[in-house]
Amino acid sequence: MNCSRNKHVLASALLVIAFVLHFSEAIFAQDLDPSARTHLSDVLNKPLSPRAAALGNAFVAMKDDPNTLFSNPAAISSVVIDSERENEIAVSYSHYVLDINEGAVVYEHPVPESFLFAGDFAAGVQYFSGGTSTEATSTGEQLGTFSTGDVALLLAYSSTASNGLHYGVGAKIVSSSLVSGSSVQDYSATWMAADLGLYYEWTKQLMTFGISALNIGTELSTYAGVHEAVGPNVQFGASKKLEHMPLTLSLAFHNITRDREGHSILYALNDFSVGAEFVMGKVIRLRFGYENELRHALNVPTGTGFAGFSGGVGLHIKRYDIDFAVNDQGPDFPSFIRFGLRTAF
Repeated sequence: MNCSRNKHVLASALLVIAFVLHFSEAIFAQDLDPSARTHLSDVLNKPLSPRAAALGNAFVAMKDDPNTLFSNPAAISSVVIDSERENEIAVSYSHYVLDINEGAVVYEHPVPESFLFAGDFAAGVQYFSGGTSTEATSTGEQLGTFSTGDVALLLAYSSTASNGLHYGVGAKIVSSSLVSGSSVQDYSATWMAADLGLYYEWTKQLMTFGISALNIGTELSTYAGVHEAVGPNVQFGASKKLEHMPLTLSLAFHNITRDREGHSILYALNDFSVGAEFVMGKVIRLRFGYENELRHALNVPTGTGFAGFSGGVGLHIKRYDIDFAVNDQGPDFPSFIRFGLRTAF
């Protein structure tokens, strides 16, 4: 009976997501350049937490992590700490080169079943800082400095529809600045968007499945009047915990609805990630990942090296999780270093 009801709920939710995607594209893409290859919301599609980054961003079907706020809002209600549902906070920081960095803070709060909106709420702040650069004329005269950066505020709610099936919705507002503090002109834009997600845990088979439609939105203000697309980014993924090994394997497909440019559906599936997480006793977790689209994007004349590959380690000490990850960017670019801390209270 529960299985049949789960199937009906899942089918209905998928239809709702499909309808919203179709409706949003029809409304929000009227004045956009159809040949555009990038979206404003691409800054939101990068893995922020070290755990997600180490797993190659194969995170849409992950559980027990408040950072799923950025990949699938439905998985927020899967967060369980030591067999209990508690408040949890996660902080992450990534350093690139020079003074370029980004980070995020997420707070997750479970609501008891006795309340009207039983489930979980999560709020987050995400930022990217492109650092400070010198502004100069064509003759080399220095006029001052300018900075680049983005800030996003996110809020999401997730609950359980039936046994093993979770749903989630989220909203975000983003402020982006390409040039701020310039003596000539500031270039900034703002946009708002919604996230939808489903998450299913097949306990008997030690498997989880996730699908999300992220960044369904529109611009509130533009860069100097130039309209650009906001989204969406549709993702699907699954994870499997091996029965006789302390290993969880993950697979995710990103940007499934992107323009295939005349290619078959297999072209859209090229944007995939795989990840593996080993639980080495009570304290150490080893993680490895591969992101296919990133490897193709970093293909330069000098080669690709280990571009697209990632790794990391997590330390679970009492009620704290300390995470570290390295993402290789190929021979011409420095690796990204990421740090994170999670705790329940």
